Amino acid sequence: MKIKYLLSGIFQKKLTFDDIKNNEYIYLYAGDIPNMPEYDKKGIVGLSITHSDSRTIKHDITEGILLEDNSVDIFQAEDVFEHIEYDKLVDVINEIYRVLKPDGIFRLSVPDYRCDILYSRSTKDENGRIIFDKSGGGKYKDGKVIKGGHVWFPTYEFVKALIDNSRFDDYTFYHYYDENGNSITKTIDYNIGYVQRTPDNDARVRNPYRGMSIVCDCVKRT
Repeated sequence: MKIKYLLSGIFQKKLTFDDIKNNEYIYLYAGDIPNMPEYDKKGIVGLSITHSDSRTIKHDITEGILLEDNSVDIFQAEDVFEHIEYDKLVDVINEIYRVLKPDGIFRLSVPDYRCDILYSRSTKDENGRIIFDKSGGGKYKDGKVIKGGHVWFPTYEFVKALIDNSRFDDYTFYHYYDENGNSITKTIDYNIGYVQRTPDNDARVRNPYRGMSIVCDCVKRT
């Protein structure tokens, strides 16, 4: 039985960009696609830095996207951008803009560190500034996060600055905490892309109903 499982992995189709470049509909998902029915969506393809399989391409999104301009319908990044150095992200977002079709959507969600749960679990310096969140993976050593953890700690202002400095000029924030700590929760259309860590889908922030992620949709207009 073990041999059969290993052989199935060896001979499993490893997806590439060439395999999808002519698809009529393309939905790219940054990272490993969660094994949940909500992610069984038409055309969805994961972009993973660790592996490839029948619906996942092994690829680092900081190195560009090997598809033509105006070829992707939806790009979703869920709990990924916080693992990428902040100063690299405008280039990543602009590359997403490039490959999106006109009226294509980039759905971004990252943890909101104004959420009480995330802030309280994190390690802070003497000024209350977050320096490490062990629940995000990695390790904190010599004053920095290493080995894949959260390398920055998103708040609304930081995320908005990224988008404002990108090519997107049409965007809507659905969930976030403002600078006064007020939770803003507008209705999210999960048909565009499921987001796990919201009060609609995560019991930890359901009562009282409040945000846990910064959720934003950016639309490519030409």
